[in-house]
Amino acid sequence: MDSIQDGHFTDSELEELTDLYNAMLTMKDSSEMHMFFLDLCSINELHSFLHRWQIVRRIEQGKSYEEIIRELSPADAATNSNTGTGKKSNGRARGKARSSTKVSSTTISRVKNCYVNPDGGYRTALNRLKEASEKNKEEE
Repeated sequence: MDSIQDGHFTDSELEELTDLYNAMLTMKDSSEMHMFFLDLCSINELHSFLHRWQIVRRIEQGKSYEEIIRELSPADAATNSNTGTGKKSNGRARGKARSSTKVSSTTISRVKNCYVNPDGGYRTALNRLKEASEKNKEEE
């Protein structure tokens, strides 16, 4: 088992974080992961994760802060409402979710600072996705 080293958490918290990460690693596909995250996080927290990942992908494409803000900030927050979609409720509360929130330059800056770290989590994920994509192309 990997040992996490981090000055932000106590040893006990690190042990439990490791347990959480190992639980995530048991998910077999994106559908299972989605259900796990719906249980684990609020919709707003999930939107925050999504916004950061959207920012990473756009930074990877070489887009400027202004382009990212323009692309990820809703033109009309009312069109992004969760109500009136006709979808069956899953028992979770509905309401104004973070998808109607403008992406800030502060968030973009924080994500970019992490993105430039060649040993960081974003780079690891992007590299693994690229490797998987290349492997899939070779198998076709």
